[in-house]
Amino acid sequence: MVQQKKRLFTELRNLILENVVSGQKTLNQIASETGINWKTVDNHMTFLIGKGLAKEVFSSRYVRIVEATEKGIEQAGRIQKTGTLHKNATKTSQANPVKKFEKKGEVNII
Repeated sequence: MVQQKKRLFTELRNLILENVVSGQKTLNQIASETGINWKTVDNHMTFLIGKGLAKEVFSSRYVRIVEATEKGIEQAGRIQKTGTLHKNATKTSQANPVKKFEKKGEVNII
């Protein structure tokens, strides 16, 4: 039996952040697109929100919708450029237009 190597927290957070930069997403969308367990995404998203790299757009008992902040978009640009996150990087990335969820009393799930 071949054992899989555990990924480091930084690798997981980088994958999640790069995924969220493309627009607003539910935690399950992030989990399925990155191949990371939804509970792991939930835990690391709490960390990214706490660091100001992402923000929660909507939350209910059944769904959480998140998006990257400007700071998160800059960090993701540094990750893409260097392959890892360096605190001393100064170049920022251009934000791509993102699809927004409308808030009209109900959630529009893509």
